[in-house]
Amino acid sequence: MPIEEAAALKCFVIMGFGEKTDPGTGRLLNLDATYHNVIKPAAQAAGYSCVRADEVLHSGVIDIPMYEMLLNADLVVADVSTSNLNAMFELGVRYALKPRSTIVIAESKFSSPFDINHIVIRKYTHLGPDIGYSEVGRMQQQLTLLMKAIQRSNAPDSPVYSLLSFLRPPARKTKQTSPQAIGIEGAIAQDETYAALWQEAMTARAAGDFVKEKATLIGIYESQAAKAGEDENAVRPRVIRELAFATYKIGDKELETNPSAAAAAYEEAISLLQILEPDQTTDPETLGLWSGVHKRRSALPGRAADDRLADLDTAIYAAERGFLIRQDYYTGINLAYLFDVRASISSGEYKIADRVFANRVRRRVVDAAEKALSSLPEQFEQTEDRGTKVMTLYWPQATLAEALIGLNDPRGETELAKAKQMAPADWMVKITLQQIEDLKRMREA
Repeated sequence: MPIEEAAALKCFVIMGFGEKTDPGTGRLLNLDATYHNVIKPAAQAAGYSCVRADEVLHSGVIDIPMYEMLLNADLVVADVSTSNLNAMFELGVRYALKPRSTIVIAESKFSSPFDINHIVIRKYTHLGPDIGYSEVGRMQQQLTLLMKAIQRSNAPDSPVYSLLSFLRPPARKTKQTSPQAIGIEGAIAQDETYAALWQEAMTARAAGDFVKEKATLIGIYESQAAKAGEDENAVRPRVIRELAFATYKIGDKELETNPSAAAAAYEEAISLLQILEPDQTTDPETLGLWSGVHKRRSALPGRAADDRLADLDTAIYAAERGFLIRQDYYTGINLAYLFDVRASISSGEYKIADRVFANRVRRRVVDAAEKALSSLPEQFEQTEDRGTKVMTLYWPQATLAEALIGLNDPRGETELAKAKQMAPADWMVKITLQQIEDLKRMREA
């Protein structure tokens, strides 16, 4: 195939995004790692330009650009790892529209529902929050070879057209009459701008420049809400969550020098998250942010005692719901810490109850952290990929240490020493030690 022809091929990816909890196993999977480290590089190596569904859609509803992509894309890759309903629906639409050129992948522990257990699903292995280096290379190579083979094949891979051989795929009218209709080229062009802005925001975050990150996210937010009469709730939740995060991180930086500016930032973050209805949501990311920002507001200098207690109640309630859903060590250790904070400003049976709850949660955190550490294969522990170690080794090790210290378990200091040795960055150790020292101070008081 000529290079110029291959370069024009378009690959559309349908899958969840961000970190999602697999309902079948309860594990946290980083779907962004799958997209950026496996699918997109494989597609580019096979001669495709690649775009993911969340980079195209400009509202919370299924709209024309998405259907255009499903109809016109030369290749569709669907990752159904977490049984994402949107991805399943979009895969069904693609199968109905196109006889061929659709690839389905999933994490190795995905269990196929009865209706799709006859569909070929290529499996890859997640380590939890990330994917191992060797697995990335293996899956990239497999997908690239498969994508190139599809370019040379006319065999149907849609179960609809395979089983109903008399069907003919739909054909587009020769003249488009709808002023709203756009082609796949237009959708790709829109996406390239959106994806570039998103990458700019994440680069600013990595550099700790939350002011720049917020300004970039505001541009994305406003473009998504630009349709006349569109409700704020239609703006994609991911953008709202990231905008709230950047906003309260700005408040964190202002806390020591300008508490009033920090308070204003926390209020703004709370207002943003209210769009996502945190009192009703079951989304762990939203609940984590809702808990975190109220925890921060409760610690503002001069905060009235009743207001501080109300903030802690809200933070604890959100963290409890998130921990119930996810059962992860990160949410659990924050929940235990919040119980101790509230105990430190309470008295009598309320203080006793919160201390009991804190220790009960820590015991579950110990189990979750030890399970996370033991699930890592030996070859991954020896990898030289320091960035991957940050995600998969340090935090469960540090959390295990903090939980044991909170339980007055003598193993805690030993596990903390291990965490210090494996930490790729000093700031990570600083965060861990600060929370441990704050906990000890509250307990002594």
